[in-house]
Amino acid sequence: MKTIKDIALADTTSSTTGLSTLQGHQWAAKVIQFGEALRRFDQVAIVNKWMVGKGDKTVTIPKATSHLTIDTSKAAGEGGLRDTTEMTDLTGVDLTVTASSFKQGAITISKEIAMTSRVDLVAQARYKIAQALAQDVDVDIATALQDTTVTNRVYGGSATSVDTLSTGDKFTVDLIADAIAKIEANNFYPRYLFISHLQRQVLLKDSTFVNASEYGGREVVLKGEIGTYLGLKIISTTNTPSYSASETDTNESTKQWGAAGHSCIMVGTGPNNEPVAVALAWKELPSIGYEYDMKRNKHWIYYDQAYVTGIIQPKAVCLIKVTDA
Repeated sequence: MKTIKDIALADTTSSTTGLSTLQGHQWAAKVIQFGEALRRFDQVAIVNKWMVGKGDKTVTIPKATSHLTIDTSKAAGEGGLRDTTEMTDLTGVDLTVTASSFKQGAITISKEIAMTSRVDLVAQARYKIAQALAQDVDVDIATALQDTTVTNRVYGGSATSVDTLSTGDKFTVDLIADAIAKIEANNFYPRYLFISHLQRQVLLKDSTFVNASEYGGREVVLKGEIGTYLGLKIISTTNTPSYSASETDTNESTKQWGAAGHSCIMVGTGPNNEPVAVALAWKELPSIGYEYDMKRNKHWIYYDQAYVTGIIQPKAVCLIKVTDA
């Protein structure tokens, strides 16, 4: 969250001028909102609220690391005892709250500007903070899904890493099949594909793509879901990670993108469609607070939340890295 902003009258010494012209003007009451990002990644996360309201700072998400082969032999002779197998394939991923996990911010509005504006500025501040709360979580989940432990990757064109991507290495439907194979090779079930509007354009031109509007009420449609392809739910969001040319890749942390593009994220689940790839552990649930400070004649609208994100099963993720042009 950005630093506290003071919205004050034009004749004060405040350096914030964005809303000073609201004073005394005949503004329409309704504000036409900015086109906010479409937040979708929370739908594929394991959500854990164990730490909320408790003194704990770490929650451990248990996971299995491999197939466990059961020893089926037994000792010779009548009444021989069966062999036992130790469960050595269980481990855990620790999600630990730190100082940076606590996100705190505020917007302040002076009494004077609030009383001389036809726009409900307190309501606007609440809306903006609600948007910021959701955006921060969504971006952090998308970032966790690009962890360096995610080694399932496919690329546009003939590229083999982001630094070898060049103009023309764009998204194709063949890349979807390649990414599905990567996840299925690790015995997870490909379920979701997050793309940007540019990759959506490719799918809309493909005759085999099934638009969500054609489901006919037979399926549950997720937020941002635009249809299905090869059994995947396709989710379009402007929070699909984008990179400019020469920008360092989050996943391949030592390499820079050869051309501007997007890292589309395919996410798999367990056999019962349960989330397995990434976790969101809450310490403080998101809240929007309000108080009026009579001493300073200001309305305070607060932003508060605390959480940790982390990759759990990196093999359940495949990144499709393509250029935009």
